[in-house]
Amino acid sequence: MYYLWVNHILFGVVDMNLQKFLIPDGIEYYTGNEALLFQNLKTSVLKIFNKYKYEFVVTPVIDSINNLNNLNGDNLKNYTISLSNRKELGIRADITPQISRLDYQSYKKNKSNKFSYMGDIYRESESAFDRNNPFQVGAEYFGRISDDIDISLLKMCHEIINLSKTKRIIIELSDSFFINTYMNSLKLKNFEKKQLIDLISLKSTDEIYQYYKAKKISSRKLNELCELLKLDGSANIIKKIQNFSKKYNYKSQENIKSLKSITNKVKNLKNTEIIIDLCSLNSMDYETSFNYTFYVEKLRKPIAFGGRYESYLLKNGTMRHATGFSVDLKDVVTIYEK
Repeated sequence: MYYLWVNHILFGVVDMNLQKFLIPDGIEYYTGNEALLFQNLKTSVLKIFNKYKYEFVVTPVIDSINNLNNLNGDNLKNYTISLSNRKELGIRADITPQISRLDYQSYKKNKSNKFSYMGDIYRESESAFDRNNPFQVGAEYFGRISDDIDISLLKMCHEIINLSKTKRIIIELSDSFFINTYMNSLKLKNFEKKQLIDLISLKSTDEIYQYYKAKKISSRKLNELCELLKLDGSANIIKKIQNFSKKYNYKSQENIKSLKSITNKVKNLKNTEIIIDLCSLNSMDYETSFNYTFYVEKLRKPIAFGGRYESYLLKNGTMRHATGFSVDLKDVVTIYEK
């Protein structure tokens, strides 16, 4: 028996040596200096979390489907892959829903929670610019949301991205209230909303025009959307947002006030440009109001997303509100090396 076992091991080694070591598309390994850089960046991120007093938590890569998809967002359901032999378990595509579950389990009346996290996730993607195994780092605040909370999270996210030593950062601020208000006024079916949202994301006015013509939607609603699409530019555009809201009767006083307040507090961040785009639809689809996207030079996609969302219903029927951000730390490595 011993002789056969040794031969099995030897043959296994020979077979292994005959095979090429191929790394699957969309999957990354780190070795040598890259591995050390990655580890040092994780340590630096932990220091930033500690500086802002966000409790660090660790959640598993594999979890129940319910824990992984508990936020409102079809994107999460589309991304989450269930295990073949245990259908109730899945591989996480986003850590935020797990953090939401942690808050739910530790909820105490009128008490806020501040959690930070980092870990591997898995996402299928057809884009050549996306990796399948991001390393997600982020922070989430649960409780009564204020502009100061979002400003603090924006600055924390900014510090993490600055670890890449990038020379220019663009922060795109938005508020889902406006596009959600508009979409709800159309009274479309869910699949029709998705079709239109895809066209709005591309800002394809010709295709939008054809869509409205086919659906026999009024020219006034088309004009309203065209004006909404034009609300894109520097902080000076806030005045135009106020005029738009007044013209189309959007009850957006508080939203505009927050947008203005946050813009004024972050516009002086080092090497940073602030723009506003009310039709920015880049992130996961569970954000409900103020949200933001970070861009850097030398990366052909957003490097970070964040914003406010509705986490879950409390027993008294009220909503537990939250806000937070996430970054793929591997993008920080990529920018650092360039």
